[in-house]
Formats: sequence, structure tokens, C-alpha cells
Amino acid sequence: MKRTVVLGGGEAGLIAAAYLERMSETDTVVVSERERHVFSFLLYRVMKGMPFDEATLDLWDAFSDRDVTVVRDHVQGLDTTEKRVDLRSGSIEYDTLLIALGGVTRLDAVDRSRVSDVRTDAREIQRAVHSGSVRDVVIVGGGPVGVETAATLGFLDVSLLTSGDHLLADFPERAGRIAERELGRRDVDVRTETRATKATENGVVLDGERVEHSDLTIWAGGVKPNPVIERFDLPRTKRGLLVDASLRCRGADDVYAVGDVVDYPDKVKDGYSAGLEARRAAKNALRELRGRRPKEYDERWHPSIVYLGRTTALFAADVIVHCGAGPAILRAIAARGYPFFWSYVY
Repeated sequence: MKRTVVLGGGEAGLIAAAYLERMSETDTVVVSERERHVFSFLLYRVMKGMPFDEATLDLWDAFSDRDVTVVRDHVQGLDTTEKRVDLRSGSIEYDTLLIALGGVTRLDAVDRSRVSDVRTDAREIQRAVHSGSVRDVVIVGGGPVGVETAATLGFLDVSLLTSGDHLLADFPERAGRIAERELGRRDVDVRTETRATKATENGVVLDGERVEHSDLTIWAGGVKPNPVIERFDLPRTKRGLLVDASLRCRGADDVYAVGDVVDYPDKVKDGYSAGLEARRAAKNALRELRGRRPKEYDERWHPSIVYLGRTTALFAADVIVHCGAGPAILRAIAARGYPFFWSYVY
């Protein structure tokens, strides 16, 4: 029996593993540093007060009745010639490898001690904003995560900073303008073309000069590829591993990569795209095992819904942009049902 190893227990890695588990051609092994996966789709609900455990998935429970082996360990290196992944506790061999190790914060060690990262510190942010000791909040990052965080914390004095000239840079410009307008209605201070250059004990330095007071500074900006890929014997750029149109790593036909660790033209870095990539990479891995050529990854339809507070959300897909109660209802239904959907569909 062939063995497919999936590196990473995030959304992309788990979607790939769940798809591979249904097929009889391969045994599937997932290597993850964490026991639980936090659904990024539910982060804003955690900050609203949702119990943290309800926004997470226990990896062992998720695959307890499935033919998937979960290994909790840290990836240390990769030898594609020997087809071996080096772990902290040993090594594991593979026939096919799927790398989904995700991204890490761009914050340095000093800033990291003074800034809460929304993707990893949602529970701590929840405690802080409901403690009564936080009034002024600065959020760095104008993407979907930053916008949803600002909308969620609108009951405080919130400033949302983005270095771009409008919010939601990967969306049509009109979507960013609508988001700015809706947040303004909720008294969120949106500042475009503003860069946070340093974090202090009680604020942030803007554009290297002025200090903005902050009781709580939240990082919702971009991420960089997991630095462990620098130890892999695979071609890469600063933005990630180089892959071809079928999501195979260049120079290694039996290695695929998806999510925040890959780089290719017009790459979109969000959870939805990572999930689509994971499905295609898993399907291509199986096609190769069956002696068939892999198919190119083609993301023609990329719908996104961004929560804007209260009963409003923004829907965007290609040139279609709609803001109102309809998208908010869809977003709420998706948020409530996603853990159930994951458990019973995947």
C-alpha cells in the first residue's frame, strides 16, 4: 500500500487528508504540531464571546473513525531524494507528500510580545476586550480578517490601519470602499496608506513617527510562509515554494504544496483558496498513483463573504459586489454550521 503524508493540521491539510481517506489506493498520515485546529472562519465569533472549543476541531476526534493516522510532531526537514520527512522525534517515509504547513506571523519577537495576533490569540483577545480594561484598540491589517475584527469590536474605540489605498486589497476596489463606509457608520476609524512600523508597550508607531495610543494592538496583517520550508531541498522564493500549474513542487513530481507556503502567479492567500488548492492537490496525488496525468489548478470562481457588523456583510465574486442583510444571513448560517459541515461531510 502506498503512503501519502500530509504536513500540516490546518484547514488545507485536513481537507486534503479527508479527501485522501476516502480512497483505497493510499494510506494517509497527517503530521501536525497542534492537537486542535482553529477555524479561521469563526475567529470573529470567538471575539464576540463564542466558547473557544466550539471554534476548534480536535484532530484525533475528527479522524478517530477514519483510516487516517495523526502524528503530533514538529517537521524539521525534508529529503526528496530519499522520500523522507525528518521530524523532531524521528523520521517518516512517503510515496507522495502534500505540504500544507501554512504561514506564520510577520511580527518579530519584540513586537510579538506586545501585539496579539488574531489568528493565534483569539481567546486572549476575547478575554481582554470583555475585561473592562480595554477601550482603545488598534488593528493592523485591512484584509478580510482585519475588517471582520474591526466590525466585531466596534463597541470599543477602534482604529483600523492598512498600508494600501483601500481596504480588502484582493477584492474589487468598490468592495473596499463599501467596507470602509460601513465601518465608518460603526465609528471605526479607518486609516488607509498608514503603516505601523513598531509596537510599543501602550501603542504603535505610525509611519516611523507618530505614536498612536492603544490598550490592545491586534495584528491582522499578512503572514509569511512557515520558515521550516527553508530547510527543504525544493526551489522557493521569499513568498513560498515554487509549484507548477498542477500544484506540484518544481523538481519533485511526487511532492505537492498548497496554502500559505506556495508561490505561483496571481496566488490568492485566504482560507477558501487554500481549501480549493488542497482538493486539487489531493486529487492530483491520486491521479498520479493511478498512472494518470495531474490536472491544472483553475480557480475560476472565488466567492467571499466578509462580516461588517450587526446585520450586514459583503459578498464579492469577480466583479459582483453586494452588501446587505442577505450576505450577513449566509455568513451567519455558514459560521454556525461549519463545524458540523466539516465533521459530517469531510
